[in-house]
Amino acid sequence: MSYTVKKLSELSGVSIRTLRWYDEVELLKPAYYGSNGYRYYEEEQILKLQQILFYRELDLHLDDIKRILESNDFDKIKALHSHKGILKKRLERTTTLIKTIDKTISHLRGGQEMKDEEIYKGFNTWAEGKGSESYFIGTCNSSNTAAETIVLKSTKKANTESWKKADWEKHVETAHNMYIKLVECIETGLEPSAEDVQKIVQKHHSYTLKFHRATQEVYKALATLYKENPEYIKQMEPFHPRLAPFLAEAMKVFAESNLS
Repeated sequence: MSYTVKKLSELSGVSIRTLRWYDEVELLKPAYYGSNGYRYYEEEQILKLQQILFYRELDLHLDDIKRILESNDFDKIKALHSHKGILKKRLERTTTLIKTIDKTISHLRGGQEMKDEEIYKGFNTWAEGKGSESYFIGTCNSSNTAAETIVLKSTKKANTESWKKADWEKHVETAHNMYIKLVECIETGLEPSAEDVQKIVQKHHSYTLKFHRATQEVYKALATLYKENPEYIKQMEPFHPRLAPFLAEAMKVFAESNLS
């Protein structure tokens, strides 16, 4: 079945003006143009628009969405599984926040008293407990791959057991600042080997030294985990779908050029 731009707008909730703009920037071209000049969309375009809307939910820029959808290795089913995982994570956090609200209402009404640690439950899942940001500390609990074994053996005693909330928050802030800068590099089209990217990776390596004896072998093994380990990937996807493999490649470039 074919849809005109008006019908697709009604179906998807995307404005006619936006659909025309997507056509102009070649993000979503119609299946064909009728003799009357109307745009017509079929199932392929309808599903592609769904992908665009999923990526827009993740706050990706249109240029990045276009690059992702046009890449030779783009897999629709894999992308949907990725979207599902991120949405489930958001749902879990929302559910936790709703429970926090309910407990707070009960507490304020003189009902069940809240524990101090329950007051902020769900607001900062990155700093709620030990083991957050495992890609720096090396505490992931997945299958014992060769890369993971190398990383775990290189782990230093960082004394994280004694870390307080402020320590975790500082740790998370440091990591997130690096990832935000790397996302900016991705969005501006820089390659992992670019000078600006490598400067960020140099800081990443310096910070990694707090937790690992980050030799060339170890840092390259850690890069492999960024690219292949589900736990590492899951923690980085909220920043950008390409961040984990992008950083992994940049780390390997840095290791081969600067480490021994």
